[in-house]
Formats: sequence, structure tokens, C-alpha cells
Amino acid sequence: MVRHLAVRSRTAGSLAEAKAYVFHVEGTLVDTVLPSVNCWLQTLAEFGQVFRTADVHRFHGMDSEDLLDRLLPEGAARENKEFILAKYRSRWATEVLPTLRAFPGVRELIGELVARGAKIALVSTGGAEEVAHYRTLLGVDDLVEVVVSGEDVARGMPHPDLIAAALDKLGIRQPGDALLVGHSPYDAEAAHAAHMRSVGMLTGLFARADLVNAGSQSVFLDAKSLRQALATPEVAA
Repeated sequence: MVRHLAVRSRTAGSLAEAKAYVFHVEGTLVDTVLPSVNCWLQTLAEFGQVFRTADVHRFHGMDSEDLLDRLLPEGAARENKEFILAKYRSRWATEVLPTLRAFPGVRELIGELVARGAKIALVSTGGAEEVAHYRTLLGVDDLVEVVVSGEDVARGMPHPDLIAAALDKLGIRQPGDALLVGHSPYDAEAAHAAHMRSVGMLTGLFARADLVNAGSQSVFLDAKSLRQALATPEVAA
């Protein structure tokens, strides 16, 4: 039996001793994955592009423009990309965002890390209003030093822009001193590109193997599981 549903990868370093933790809000701290996939499916169908849930989920966590480039065929469909993005964002803001919930145990996890002396940053691909809503859901503003939104950078995951901005604002000069906590293989790829370690959460509904193969040092069920693991030397080391 594997305690905490943790899976170790090849990457070395203690999970419990990072100086800073960068959390990807969507899918890791707030339950957005299936709502986002369904929003994409509805929006794409309006433009005559029909996909299965698995087709879209495969690229979930990726920058929206990159996601569409992977999904859409060449030609006319790509010419509609800006219209598709605009429709998706409008539907997300008006129909989906008000229904979202934070995952249990987030405040307790972040509080434990802060008590250990770590700095905390939140990163999100959302705009200012969306991020403000997430912050209200999470209720951790008193524990978080830095918040980076999609308005602060040019690209989302798997590009390292969000992470690099967070480390810069935190004053972390050595990326190896920080740890990214994410939910998709694209988070792990972004962390690798930023020369930092990462752990994955199964809240993104990706297979453990996908997260580990993308570079996650360990994989945990959720925030509660990670908090438990940090107190367990054989897992946190």
C-alpha cells in the first residue's frame, strides 16, 4: 500500500524544505478541470467542431491558444480561433466561474508551509476578475505573498512565463529553491523549463504516469494528501 497515494520520480530533493512553493490555481486548488473541458466542448460545437471529452482533456492545462492549435484542423477553423477564444472566455466568466469550488484542505496545506517559513505564490492563466474570484474562494490572501495572473505574462503552460514571473516577484534567484505544485503534465513541463522541481496532483484527472513522465517529482491525491506527506520523512525527502 502506498501512503498518501504518492509516486516517486527520478528527481531528487526534499519536498518539505523548499524555500518557496508556487501553486497553479486552476485544477490544483480550485476544481476547474471538468467544468473547463465541458465549456470547451460546448464552445467548439458552436463552431462545428465536435470532440470527445478525452480529446479536450488531453490538452487541459495548456495555454488556450496552444490547446486550440492542437485541436483544430488547418484552414477555416483556425481562422476562427480568436472568435472561439472570445466565446469560451465569455461563457466561462458568465456561466461557469460562479459555480466553481475550492478543493478541501487548501488553506491548511498553505498554512502549514508558511508555518515552516516558506514563501507562497499563486499563478493563474485567468484575468484579474477571474483571479479575484479564485482568491475569494480560497481565502488564503493572508498567507500568500505573490499572485501572478494571465494578464502579467504572454503565455501559459507549458511555457515557463507564469513560474518565472512568480519567482521574480518572490525574490527567488535559484529556481531549485522553489517547488511548483500543479495538476497537469504541462505544469511539470513548465517547471522543467524554468529549472525548478514540481509535484503533481491527481485533481487534474491525469494518470500518475503522465505526471511523472512529464517530470513531476511526486504525485499526490490532493492538498490533504500532500500536507500529510510533508510530515512523513520517507515521502517528503
